[in-house]
Amino acid sequence: MKKRYKILLGILLPLLILYISTMLLTRDTDFSKEVTERLDVEAIKSIEIIRASDEKTITITDEAEMNQIMQQLNEQPLKKVWFTKSNFKEAYWITLAINGDREVGLRLDDAEHLFVYLYEENYMKDYKLTSDFDTSFIEQLFQ
Repeated sequence: MKKRYKILLGILLPLLILYISTMLLTRDTDFSKEVTERLDVEAIKSIEIIRASDEKTITITDEAEMNQIMQQLNEQPLKKVWFTKSNFKEAYWITLAINGDREVGLRLDDAEHLFVYLYEENYMKDYKLTSDFDTSFIEQLFQ
């Protein structure tokens, strides 16, 4: 009888630990909690955007356009994932700079995945966008 309990405990305990760690690591959050609360949004002086398909680069310094970009991103709910493979048709690399220093790097893949790189912490996070994200406002900036 004791042997059965040991086997059952040996199976259930790792499954329980895996379940709890998965729940803690794949939590729901949003862009403002993960990015904008870490930096002074008002201090952002430029936003550089690179389109992956043709490597065209634009730098946004107009405050109204920067606010529009940040507003679109701030409204996005995110779900933390662990570096899932992203097969994308279009990706955008977005760099937020304060006083000429890169603070946050973002990679947006097909409005499905968002990779956040925090330069100061030298740390990358991977998120899945949980709602439909319209990248047309970014594409309009390239025209």
